[in-house]
Amino acid sequence: MNQGQARGYVETFLDSGVGHPTLGLLYGRRRIGKSTLLAGLTAARGGFYWEATRGETAIHLARLGEALGAHLGVGRLSFGAWDEALAQLLRLGEPAAIPVVLDEFGYLLEADPTLGSIVASALGPGARQQSQGRARLILCGSAIAFMRALTAGQAALRGRAGMELVMQPLDDRSAARLLGADAPLALAARVYAVIGGVIGYYTDMVDHDLPAELDDFDRWVAARVLSPAATLHHEATSLLSEDPALSAASPTLHHSILSAIANGSVTAGGIANRLRRSVPSLDPALKRLVAAGLVLRHEDPLRAQRPTYRLADPFLQFHYAILEPNGVLLRERDVLATWRDRLAAIFDARVRGPVFEEQARAWARRHAAPGTLGEPERPIIGPSTVAVDGTERQLDLVVASALDPGAPPGERAVHALGEAKAGRTVGTNELRTIERARAALGTRAAHARLLLIAPAFTDEVRALAANRDDVDLVDLDRLFHGS
Repeated sequence: MNQGQARGYVETFLDSGVGHPTLGLLYGRRRIGKSTLLAGLTAARGGFYWEATRGETAIHLARLGEALGAHLGVGRLSFGAWDEALAQLLRLGEPAAIPVVLDEFGYLLEADPTLGSIVASALGPGARQQSQGRARLILCGSAIAFMRALTAGQAALRGRAGMELVMQPLDDRSAARLLGADAPLALAARVYAVIGGVIGYYTDMVDHDLPAELDDFDRWVAARVLSPAATLHHEATSLLSEDPALSAASPTLHHSILSAIANGSVTAGGIANRLRRSVPSLDPALKRLVAAGLVLRHEDPLRAQRPTYRLADPFLQFHYAILEPNGVLLRERDVLATWRDRLAAIFDARVRGPVFEEQARAWARRHAAPGTLGEPERPIIGPSTVAVDGTERQLDLVVASALDPGAPPGERAVHALGEAKAGRTVGTNELRTIERARAALGTRAAHARLLLIAPAFTDEVRALAANRDDVDLVDLDRLFHGS
């Protein structure tokens, strides 16, 4: 859910007719627009917005007392504990239903792990009888695992929140619009492969400098991303260090796992082999990275217990495939020349390819017309592999389904197979490849549709697709605009 979608849900929460204080949660990774959204809504509605920083509880309470006192025009307020502060915050809603936002709530929780219970008590049935206010308390945070845990299992706030939203970066279509209406789609695809859909990466963190033409891409990526002076150069390290769930438990291991995935080790066994560790020893760290929203876990549509892992953010793919391994090179040599002579080829192979494959799967989930995917019931979409002539063949996109949700993957009907190629013109060779994969899957894939997803296609494969009902071509225009 991006910022535009989240705004509607937050406004609905704020406009609730409930006659007592209510609680909402909004969280997601940094620099995607959460704070901008909440600060704007709070200002427009006469509410109170306060953003925490990392520190001790005494410092938090002192800073909050100063900010709240200034908001009320009464001078600094003194709070001895969080229950006093929350009581005062909820009183802000006595005249009318207004937003009261505590941003970066994870920092507050890190300093005082009991704060969730204190908030639950302040909003509980007993407290409601003593308050006639209608404050809409919103807890916002960037530490996704911390925030999600507030309402999980037996947590104190379970059942208390009337809204819980997880904001995501912009998808490729929305991110393309940030480049301007006239930007070529080939440029949008390249920029997305570098910085993904995080709004902050398109604005302050590149000094509001974005390429307008494809010929300007090399200059831009060298100056705004690869340069040792670029703020994005250190962004991945900051992302991990800012999340308490990750920084508190083996940061080096988390970085190593992300690097392994970015460089082609996408199964638990492959990651373990690369790091020379056992799979069980990696499992907790992998789960933390998935919970933090940095890694995607794809269930295999065709095989049981064979998940694959991908980096959730294109920029992380770029960082661990390009920036991290070549840091010394970029510091000691001309950045633009190094990019053109050496790193652009690595970008095409290790970044554009995996990112484009993920775009193809996202298109299938979000935008593809039912007929394009063979009209599956309960579609299961993801990557897989199949043995073709004795060789394991990667399938970038598989669309499968089962009438019985409990059926094992080996019994699922296959409705569509797809091949995604980011950097070249696709022709009949790629079509024959997925035709052989379809044949290898036997009767359950006999009627599967074949999708080729690429920036361009040969005239020969276009002619074949025009005369076949089972072949669909998805170019950049269809990927970014069509179904």
